[in-house]
Amino acid sequence: MDIQMPGLGGLEAVRRLVEKHPRAVVVVLTAADDRENVATAVANGARGYLSKDVSHQELCAAVATALAGQDLFEPTLRRALTERVGSGRVAETASELTERELQVLRGMAAGQSNAEIGRSLFLSEDTIKTHARRLFRKLGVNDRAQAVALGFRKGYVT
Repeated sequence: MDIQMPGLGGLEAVRRLVEKHPRAVVVVLTAADDRENVATAVANGARGYLSKDVSHQELCAAVATALAGQDLFEPTLRRALTERVGSGRVAETASELTERELQVLRGMAAGQSNAEIGRSLFLSEDTIKTHARRLFRKLGVNDRAQAVALGFRKGYVT
């Protein structure tokens, strides 16, 4: 997905796509090095971003990485996202998290794998992954560690 798209725009397109299809894997391609827009795209559900000048091999490797469930971020973007979460501009309140998302977060905080959380809630591992992605998006985080850390800081888990 390109951030600079006519009409709807890439940022809103990412949000709507991931909202409607939570299992969608979106990688942002951009010519601009605008960290704020990239951070917003990632907060909206993108798995990461690449510069448009990447080689064919780099693009293929990045897509394979994203499809394998891993995120694609440079260290500077990770810092930008951490700052956004710390400033509260992305994170939402616990009342905006569903009960299921809170259950998944509690399982993560207890050190359970997605499969273990699924067994305890009588749900499939894929369903847990979907809840986890929504949870990450709502909290504005990239991974389990950030979600759990924010969960403890905000009092969502104890």
